[in-house]
Amino acid sequence: MKRHLLVTAVCTALTMPSLAMAQDSGEVTQLDKVTVTGSLIPRSQVETATPVFSITAQDIQRRGFKDVYDVLRSQPMATGSVQDGQFSGGFTAGAKSLSLLGLDPGFTLVLIDGRPMADYPLLYNGQSNFVDLASVPVGMVERIDVAPGNQSSIYGSSAIAGVVNIILKKRMDGVQMNYRMGTYDGGGGNNQRFQLTGGNEIGGANIVWGLQLNNQDPIYGYQRRDFDSTSDNPDPTLRYGSRIALHNLPTTYIDPGAQNCAALGPLFNGSVQYDNRANRGNFCSSRTEPGYASILNKERSASGYANLSYAFNDNVELYSTVLLNRTKVEVNSGPRFWQTSSDTGGYFYNQDSQQLESYQRIFAPEETGNQNFNNDRQTADSYNIALGLKGGLGASNWTYDAYYARSEYRIESRQQWPLADRIEDFFREQFLGAPQGEYYGYPIYSPNDANFYRALTPAQYRSFNDEIRTKSRTWTQNVNLQLTNTELFNLPAGAVGVAAVVQAGNQYWTNPTDPRVIAGDFYQLTGTQGSGKRENWAAAFEMRVPILSTLTANLSGRYDDYKNQGGGGDSKFTYKAALEFRPIDSLLFRGNYATAFKAPDMAFSFAGDSGFFQGVNDYYRCALEEPNVPIADCTYGGTSIQGRRSGNADLKSITAKSWGAGVVWSPSASFSVNADYYNIKIDDKVSDLSTDALLQNESACRLGALDINSPTCVDVLSRIDRTAADAPVPNRLSNIRINPVNISNEEISGVLTKATYNLATDAWGLFVFDAQYNLTLKHESQQFPQDPVRDLLSEPFFSSEFRSITNASITWQKDAWTTTLFGQRYGRTPNFTAQQSTDGYAVEGARKVGAWTTLNATLDYAVNDDISLTATVNNLADTRPPRDRTYTSYPYYNIFNYTGYGRSYMLELNWRFGAH
Repeated sequence: MKRHLLVTAVCTALTMPSLAMAQDSGEVTQLDKVTVTGSLIPRSQVETATPVFSITAQDIQRRGFKDVYDVLRSQPMATGSVQDGQFSGGFTAGAKSLSLLGLDPGFTLVLIDGRPMADYPLLYNGQSNFVDLASVPVGMVERIDVAPGNQSSIYGSSAIAGVVNIILKKRMDGVQMNYRMGTYDGGGGNNQRFQLTGGNEIGGANIVWGLQLNNQDPIYGYQRRDFDSTSDNPDPTLRYGSRIALHNLPTTYIDPGAQNCAALGPLFNGSVQYDNRANRGNFCSSRTEPGYASILNKERSASGYANLSYAFNDNVELYSTVLLNRTKVEVNSGPRFWQTSSDTGGYFYNQDSQQLESYQRIFAPEETGNQNFNNDRQTADSYNIALGLKGGLGASNWTYDAYYARSEYRIESRQQWPLADRIEDFFREQFLGAPQGEYYGYPIYSPNDANFYRALTPAQYRSFNDEIRTKSRTWTQNVNLQLTNTELFNLPAGAVGVAAVVQAGNQYWTNPTDPRVIAGDFYQLTGTQGSGKRENWAAAFEMRVPILSTLTANLSGRYDDYKNQGGGGDSKFTYKAALEFRPIDSLLFRGNYATAFKAPDMAFSFAGDSGFFQGVNDYYRCALEEPNVPIADCTYGGTSIQGRRSGNADLKSITAKSWGAGVVWSPSASFSVNADYYNIKIDDKVSDLSTDALLQNESACRLGALDINSPTCVDVLSRIDRTAADAPVPNRLSNIRINPVNISNEEISGVLTKATYNLATDAWGLFVFDAQYNLTLKHESQQFPQDPVRDLLSEPFFSSEFRSITNASITWQKDAWTTTLFGQRYGRTPNFTAQQSTDGYAVEGARKVGAWTTLNATLDYAVNDDISLTATVNNLADTRPPRDRTYTSYPYYNIFNYTGYGRSYMLELNWRFGAH
């Protein structure tokens, strides 16, 4: 039996194209020891007790991936819903995040060459920190490793869902130029990319360098036929337009007349019309207005990379890595709007009609001056640097690696937004007139209705706008010393390996939002803010012990300590124990048990006073004023409020435990299959205090069901503000204050499988088959101790994640031709109706939508040894997101799970110069 079959099979999969028609010589191959993700100790076995899934640079090109984000979102482990550029109204529409195993993006540790990246300065969902995958240029990537499960005993904080390790290129000989251009079937999204990379060795020095330039045009909703207007709504009764100009009573619309709508007709490219909504009435609408938001951002980026190493002798090597990136992104979240008297739900008292009324206007591109006047324009600058020495300690087996590493991310954001006072003054002057007092808390006006139906000039619109400009920043840095000995001493079964690490560093986050935003000076806009610094140090070890010739144990542990500037902090010891059992060379059984932790996000600890808007149930007012009415039917059951949120420096660490078991079988160098089970249990997860629970407790305190002097009531009442009992609108909920606490629990388990088969033929060339599959078996969550445990796989109100994802590829290589067909199948997810109620699938019409399958195809032709041409078609069949006849919210599909871009085409030229 040939030795190293398991290792050779894995290496074959990683280097497939270069092996084309190699013949099996039957010789024993001595493999160099390398450091694999998930371990500190170099080894010759690539498959170890920790499953690691790798995607090489050639995989990236041949499967049609555009960037690092595309690569990672295609992995079957990426089962969670995420917010990206399609959610243009979100807090982080300019960034790209990953939900590994359905867990929060911040639960995945993202590394570059084993060193942590700085967080994105803006907050995911306005609350938490995460890493932006868009800042890594794909042209400099050698491979990407993904190690699922707890990895804190090696890497420290945040490695709960797993670790993504992006390995950059370290060796090149010659220069390589790559130019790619692409477009989309439906229009928009035209893109170009230029890459220039090179490297060589001179004496003891080795240098690799690279430059990448990228340009991408936006895609707007109106450019896609499936959602270019509200006439595409799957519910025919909802096929009416956006309310461009609306005059209404609390339950019905006031007919504007066709003539008034005609006056606004040229707006939105001539789409404004006299429209009707059943049971409400007539109004002026545009059915294309929702499509004026972008679903793919406009983006320009430039990246530079250099890696230099110089060997002074066999024991001393100096190395340095620099990765720079600048990205300019423009996000169009759609047109702005205005409504009368937002402080009183949009209603005022009309002195002339003697009734409560409201007006609403949505501003068209013709009024703002151009479609992109309101864009959020972000300039992001990031860098990752490392400087170190490594080598051997004399003639011993000990090696050292000492380095300093720093990663920083800065964002400058500029955006035009209406100022509240200016826009209110404008419309008072245009048609509302001067306020004439109050009627039970509602302002009184005597409006000139005819003046309302007038299009604004760009000068008028810009007169009440101002620019919001913010500069946010994060960085993380550390010094690291690692000592390693792969042969500390010998046991009968082999050599014992050991590694030890000491590390010290700090991290910083600042998000100083324009103070006018926090103060509420901008119309219907709030934001987040905060700033803080954290010191940390750690010590870690790893031992690899061959117990028998067939059985190897691996044990690692790490102690982390961190302290927040200004108070607060924690320390944690995490460990991992793992076994590798090889009864024969071609078969590996593996198992591991590990603990992990995550220091509270900087934003959770250091968030300043920030605002949010939320719909809540006002239990106290319902009980007081409508005591016999169910909360679902109560007038105050859907009250909209503006709340305040701040951080909590006393948060403790989130903790986790995981275990896994798997098998790898490689009966030959051309075939390998593995299957691994994983289970992760998370405790003390950070969540914001529940506004619903606070309001329920407040009602009980005020009505006497709870002792109003108890600590619970004292705390609750200090967080909630209401108008006085003798106010014009008594007991109206005006504010609620929350902060994050360690309170939630979560558990997930599943199975990951992978198979690779290489078939070399004399007549037909080389065929390579590859497939991966992830099935989530269990995902449960409990947000608060009084809450029931939620089954996130069967309770769609709480999650719409994928339970299963499969991908597979077939590559055929013969002579100068190489072609790859890559397919991705996403399992069924809940439809829109199922997500709208806690009753989930019990609601009439609630069910799952069908699976979604996409295909990418590439064809590569080597003109000669130096020049190759590649044609790529992504989403070959132009497969749209699964049809959901209940998804009545624009763009009529789940943007957090699917993309609506459609089919795209790319042409690529690759030209190599010099030796390679």
